[in-house]
Amino acid sequence: MSIPRVIILIASSLDGRIAFPEGGESHLGSEEDRRMLNQNLSMVDATIFGLGTLKAHQSTYLIKNFYQNNDVQISKSQPISIVASNSRKFNRNWRYFRQPIRRWLISSKKVDNSSTNDFEKQLFFENSWGETLISLNKQGINNLALLGGAKLIHSFIKEDLITDIKITITPRIIGGKYTWIPPEQSNEIFNLKRLWEIKTITNLMNNEIHVHYKKI
Repeated sequence: MSIPRVIILIASSLDGRIAFPEGGESHLGSEEDRRMLNQNLSMVDATIFGLGTLKAHQSTYLIKNFYQNNDVQISKSQPISIVASNSRKFNRNWRYFRQPIRRWLISSKKVDNSSTNDFEKQLFFENSWGETLISLNKQGINNLALLGGAKLIHSFIKEDLITDIKITITPRIIGGKYTWIPPEQSNEIFNLKRLWEIKTITNLMNNEIHVHYKKI
């Protein structure tokens, strides 16, 4: 059975941090990095992130069209936005629920209707992310961007489901606990022995680099 291509899209400091020590919303990358994100998101059918990422940002990035006269407009074509969460604690005041996107929810148990009526569709986690991705592929999702958080990324990596990593490295050392993958308590991931090859390296502004790694 086919599963979608899964691409991690992330911006990280030199020491692997994706947020400042105090947590909350953070945009580590430059304006050029956001244009790179814009380009990468325009090539996927859907994005997926966990509730923690949604709580931190309270929105998702919207693809924009850039014109020569410096005019910027929100694109009418946006990937489906999928939230992976078993929680009922969605705040309808979040900007996310007013953005012009299609919203899906994936959970391992049925969430009551009063919490899900802002989602077009509720799907169910099917024993593993591999099986769940088969279901997403049947829904027409061929390319999926994984935007975080660390626990969700960890779950996908443990099942060896990541096909591409597109990471912008910003030249800052931040510290704190917010790494893009949580500390591993075993050799489970290490023993995957998965190798990655560089497809492209792009120099961005402010000494940033954007690296596209593909699974060998």
